[in-house]
Amino acid sequence: MAYSVTLNGPGPWGFRLQGGKDFNMPLTISRITPGSKAAQSQINQGDLVVAIDGVNTDSMTHLEAQNKIKSASYNLSLTLQK
Repeated sequence: MAYSVTLNGPGPWGFRLQGGKDFNMPLTISRITPGSKAAQSQINQGDLVVAIDGVNTDSMTHLEAQNKIKSASYNLSLTLQK
């Protein structure tokens, strides 16, 4: 079940990613910093990142996903899947 979360910026957002096309793994939330913006939303460890700011992550490498997240200065919109 996919759901969307918008974190109000600026960063840091308070989560870590793992995976990406270069690792042949889906992009996944690997860690959430307690008390962070991510922790205060409904993001959970292990959630799959389907899209970042409306861009599908299927073909994104880990670095491309990181750069996309870093380039979000005001709001970060994530589409996630449990």
